[in-house]
Amino acid sequence: MKVLIADDEALVRIGIKSSIRWEAGGMDIVGEAADGEEALRLIEERKPDVVILDIKMPRKDGIQVLTEMKEKGIRAKVIILSSFDDFTMVKQAMKLGAVDYFHKPSMNEHEIEAVLYKVKEELESERQSGPEATVPGEVTGEGVLRRWLQGSTEGIERTKLREGNLYIMLFSVKKWAHVLQRYAQGPASFLPSTIRNLLTELLSKEPETEFVQLEDNLYAVILSQHEIKSVQACFTRVNDIAYLISSNLMRFVNIETVFGISDLFQSFEGGKRAAAQARQALEQKFYHPSDPVFYYRQSDEEPSLDRVNDFIVAMKNGLREERYDEFARNLNEWEQYIRSKEILNERDVKKIYEGLLFMMEDREKYLEAGGTLEFIEDFEELSVYYHDLFNKKLEAMISATNKEYSPLIRNIVQYIEANYKENISLKSLGEHFQVSANYISRLFNQEVGKGLFHFVNEIRIERAKELLKDYRYKIYEVSEMVGFNSQVHFAIVFQKYVGMAPKEYRKEHV
Repeated sequence: MKVLIADDEALVRIGIKSSIRWEAGGMDIVGEAADGEEALRLIEERKPDVVILDIKMPRKDGIQVLTEMKEKGIRAKVIILSSFDDFTMVKQAMKLGAVDYFHKPSMNEHEIEAVLYKVKEELESERQSGPEATVPGEVTGEGVLRRWLQGSTEGIERTKLREGNLYIMLFSVKKWAHVLQRYAQGPASFLPSTIRNLLTELLSKEPETEFVQLEDNLYAVILSQHEIKSVQACFTRVNDIAYLISSNLMRFVNIETVFGISDLFQSFEGGKRAAAQARQALEQKFYHPSDPVFYYRQSDEEPSLDRVNDFIVAMKNGLREERYDEFARNLNEWEQYIRSKEILNERDVKKIYEGLLFMMEDREKYLEAGGTLEFIEDFEELSVYYHDLFNKKLEAMISATNKEYSPLIRNIVQYIEANYKENISLKSLGEHFQVSANYISRLFNQEVGKGLFHFVNEIRIERAKELLKDYRYKIYEVSEMVGFNSQVHFAIVFQKYVGMAPKEYRKEHV
């Protein structure tokens, strides 16, 4: 699989190249681009299978690149890189066909590898499933139906479907992680094959009906009813099929299902749009975990997403500036807002919580909790889970902030605040205060609640943020003024603490 990386920050490109096992995964980097125009040129020239694309770049941003790729019919899969508060642009990119996205400050090699391997599997599946491919027990190849749901009508006329009164239903198994745990003792393929066999049996005699498995826990059932004149009769049949599937899966396999159903559409050309509608309907289960069926409904999404972005920026600022009461208030208002609007899906909400936790420098705890999160499928449970984590972390941060320091640590803190531009080390502090360096390190961690160098970097970065607002200073000059010997090191530390590159911060705050 050929991969192209497009990001204007050299450090990000280097980090991605260095952290992934490319050869072991059968992947090859075929090019790098530092701006949107260069990215488009290399995409056309080298024809990558996957593009890792930064959403904010000079000359042309990621949205413009995606738009032109779509206009030119370029079918490469696109993975978006964004800052934490680019949420509106990220959703726009997903609408244009991006397959996934990462927040740059919190992304890690395991997450990137997992998505790349998943995309690689999808590409291999698409290549192996030609128009003539068939699966035993099915009238048509799964590849034809999958491509149709993605926008290609090639081969669809050979299925049982006919144009007229079409519906697409997507369904998944509730409490999937718990169900998998229940069947863990049997063969790995037992549950998926049982579901497939049961669907084959149930739908074999149904006219104008097809099904295809899309993901581990996602199935599509497509119905057409070209001879039925009554819209109500069509709708009734759709509900009957949903009940047929859900009742039999409960009876024979003891699993609950949840369905998302598209609007009625008339021609094969509407398949991709209807599939998106069904997926959007199914995502409502995140907010209503007890309901068995959801129907697509239109929503005024764009203004709502802008409001979500405002909340994200406010929460970030509250954490960054240690205004924890303000953070908590905005967190609660954001949760109330998305609960009332139901505009964010499960994955988006989890990513936002993850980003906030990362800003509290608790990434390790988040990764350790991954197994727990697999069992959480609804918003209320997820909110309770993260509030518990946030409260514990904030209590520790507030406690560390308010703690009275011993005379030695108080003097060291004052010294650092006055001399942060200098080359401060445990050795130099030990010599200056005539105390063991190891003793300073241990006592500083104990009283301040963070390492000495973390404390120094915090002070340097806060001063750098003020200097970056003044265009008289170049970025490398700011780097030197706050005590960094290397602009590269400054950029890495700034990205870690602020969540964006120095030049990006300057653009947003000047």
